[in-house]
Amino acid sequence: MDIKSTETRESRVLAAKLAQLAHDSKCEEIRILEVAEYLYITDYFVLVTSGSSRQTRALATSMQEEGKKSLGAKGVVEGSPGSNWWLCDFGTVVVHILDTDSREFYALDDLWADAIAVPFEAS
Repeated sequence: MDIKSTETRESRVLAAKLAQLAHDSKCEEIRILEVAEYLYITDYFVLVTSGSSRQTRALATSMQEEGKKSLGAKGVVEGSPGSNWWLCDFGTVVVHILDTDSREFYALDDLWADAIAVPFEAS
């Protein structure tokens, strides 16, 4: 087994863990997209719709804790109270947390329509 396939598998596992956190936080429209073929900076996007800024902040904090546990690093979170789009960057996995209007306006799902959708079923 080569290093790249091990890293990709670990990244996919992290993406699934972060998607599960979003589900546990009652977020909606959770999608995992494999974007490695299109971007050299990351392997996966996790797209999430949040219902409120409070929910978004809580989710970003939970994701940082998961990043610390899984990677040994909290990652980088960009967003501020009241923001309608937060980004959590864990290197090989980037999470986009958007409110409903922003998710529709920025249409990341359409922008990355050619990316492979990774099946995600919450447990």
